[in-house]
Amino acid sequence: MKETYKNRNVAVETMLVHAGNVRHNVDPTALAIYPSTSFVADSPEELDQIMGGTMDGFSYSRHGNPTVEGLTHAMAQLEGAETVIATSSGMAAIDAALFAAGLHAGDTILLSRDLYGASLNLAGKIWSQYGVKSVVADLTDLDQLHAILLKEQPKVLLFEILSNPLLKVADAPKIVQMAHEVGCQVIVDSTFTTPLMVKPLSFGVDLVVHSATKYLGGHGDAMGGIVAGHAHYEEALHQYLRLRGGILGPFEAWLIHRGIQTLSVRFERQCQNAWNVAQRLEATHDFRHVYHPFLESHPTFSTAKKLLPAELGGAVVTIELKGARKEAYDFLRSLQVVRSATTIGDVYTLCLYPVVASHRNQTEQERLAMGITEGTMRIAIGLEHPDDIFADIMQATHFAYSS
Repeated sequence: MKETYKNRNVAVETMLVHAGNVRHNVDPTALAIYPSTSFVADSPEELDQIMGGTMDGFSYSRHGNPTVEGLTHAMAQLEGAETVIATSSGMAAIDAALFAAGLHAGDTILLSRDLYGASLNLAGKIWSQYGVKSVVADLTDLDQLHAILLKEQPKVLLFEILSNPLLKVADAPKIVQMAHEVGCQVIVDSTFTTPLMVKPLSFGVDLVVHSATKYLGGHGDAMGGIVAGHAHYEEALHQYLRLRGGILGPFEAWLIHRGIQTLSVRFERQCQNAWNVAQRLEATHDFRHVYHPFLESHPTFSTAKKLLPAELGGAVVTIELKGARKEAYDFLRSLQVVRSATTIGDVYTLCLYPVVASHRNQTEQERLAMGITEGTMRIAIGLEHPDDIFADIMQATHFAYSS
């Protein structure tokens, strides 16, 4: 134990501020939480070196924090990345990745048509103010994609391997190869797939982002984001944090790191539950569509079987009710085991209505082009028994159809 203040001959006010501020030379089994905004160096010379980047250490939590570093080191190992940053949210992670890619006025971002609604809005409404053009493409049509890449010469391509909410699986290795042939950097949002399903950097992706709020944290109690990539992005990523300040706090970092420790047992069970529920829902014929990557009825089934692990098809099932908004609202209000909430990845099963949540800022025409109707429901499967999840979805469906 090292006492940082030893002067006992001071006023009580001074003693209250400094007493008990000790440093322990111990090695805890759990990642420690460092809520301090700043850190004291042993000498001015050492602080100078830390601030200049020539010596490892910490000075100010916007520049780095030991708890957050524990999380980023864990994610670097999971993704096989040379550099990782943690941000205050998943959207901040996407913004940081676009920044690190060096977008400037006159550049073009190519976006998957099936991308999360807020990601489309970030490019189309925020980055457009900087003079960056957004183009949308159907990444399941590789011929169309090739033509757009040649015509637009985009600087960045952003897509999800497993799309939200219709769970289309993009042929990522082919797409990355095509993009790199025209000098386009590739950013993949791997929130739905997690490092357990795919490791995008292994087949040439430049930057991988996660909403750590979802499966990584896994308990619905911490918001955060991750960007992982190659070493040459390190300075730009850290500059983003230092200057734009979208940092992750130490308490959130600790919760997400704790969640990662149980990711495999949680996610594997959730994937098993999702596959069980998806097959049973499709067999009822009570829905216009049931979406799961491993259902043969899914339009990207063959790609899913080729790219995804046999036992991990994702933990989301999307259904399309036979009805419109009235039936959708009746369905949501009658759920009992399943909760109506706007996220995924928690231990409990959650249902989101894309029309009013994830894709509410897209026009009806844009949603229909994606395949999202007023009957579409995204169900993120949790750790409850699959019989209870299935039974609750069915009773809510029958209520919606009969009311």
